[in-house]
Amino acid sequence: MTRKTIGDLIEGRRIVVCVGSGGVGKTTTSAVLALHAAMEGRKVLVLTIDPARRLANSLGVSELDNDERQIPLEQFAQIGVEPKGELWAMMLDMKRSFDRIVERNVKDPKAVERILNNKLYSYFSTSLAGTQEYSAMERLYELHRSGDYDLIVLDTPPTIHALDFLDAPSRMAEAVESSALQWLYKPSVAAGKFGFGLFNIGTSYVLKTLSRFTGGEMLDELRVFLKSLSPLFDGFGDRARQIRAVLGSQDALFFVVTSPDPITVDEARFFQNRLDDESIPFGGFIVNRVHAPYLPPDGLDEASSSELADRMDAVQLDGLDAPPEPDELRALGQRMIDNATEFQILATLDAQTLRALRERAGSRVTIATVPFFSRDIHSFEGLNRVRQELFALPGSTPNP
Repeated sequence: MTRKTIGDLIEGRRIVVCVGSGGVGKTTTSAVLALHAAMEGRKVLVLTIDPARRLANSLGVSELDNDERQIPLEQFAQIGVEPKGELWAMMLDMKRSFDRIVERNVKDPKAVERILNNKLYSYFSTSLAGTQEYSAMERLYELHRSGDYDLIVLDTPPTIHALDFLDAPSRMAEAVESSALQWLYKPSVAAGKFGFGLFNIGTSYVLKTLSRFTGGEMLDELRVFLKSLSPLFDGFGDRARQIRAVLGSQDALFFVVTSPDPITVDEARFFQNRLDDESIPFGGFIVNRVHAPYLPPDGLDEASSSELADRMDAVQLDGLDAPPEPDELRALGQRMIDNATEFQILATLDAQTLRALRERAGSRVTIATVPFFSRDIHSFEGLNRVRQELFALPGSTPNP
């Protein structure tokens, strides 16, 4: 079976998610996928969770925040292409995203105000493990349901646990639906009166003991927090199931982004297996920074520093006060040979890693490669150059 191209895979999808280890180019890849879809005529939003702001720099804007921002069309003119669609971008702000969840699900305006001003809520929404991933999934789900965009591309957090966000909604739902937490905030009957489990008469001794260590103010904050947030807790389970259903549908597609480093490729294979186990649509691997051989196999064997020196000596070198000495030219020629030799070794190693990945992943899995660039990608021109390579457009080099 012929493997599909990246363009074929993303056509018709409404959500594309880039996952992988930290530092493999997920942010750049996400921007390139979004840029290509916008060029092809779709209204696209690229959503990043990376606080390093590399996406904003690449798209030519000073900064991104929690609100969608359209990338000015003048940016496209820099690469000489007239876009057919629209490109939007935003960077997830964890606190503001969780505020939106509260505002959307708690109907009482006074209760919303109490929650947002609560000290415990501030910690809960910014520092509690899993809230960033949960906020990202809620925001993605909200944007997907709005129907405002033909495609949403998500750049996942730079973390060694790159697939934690898949479990975040269900983990959050399990936590708030646990019997222990429900005892804290669910209404219950005690001594003929209704009250919150934590504050029933039967727990007065526990409260007195806790207050010695935490103080009465802390317990008041906890009471207000749990009571106000209970409407939000009640909906966690349903929303978790809805989010999971969207991620497992044919609307969504996941790419595993990696570098050709063998250890990183092993991690990428783990991500692939995890996606398969979760029945999440897997699009393939995108391998960034692949060293390609620039010389034929015997090219380095035939090269010599003296020959290179003779060739450089024949070239007119503008801007020099005096022509280089023969020894200087030979030394420069030798450094060029050493550099080419080292690059050839890296190209050979990368080719071996890619062959092993193809053998292990199977013939039906798409593996797209992007060559190593001598400079970081931080401009529209750079993104378009990566786009040419990733989508095999005119001007790109053949995939190794």
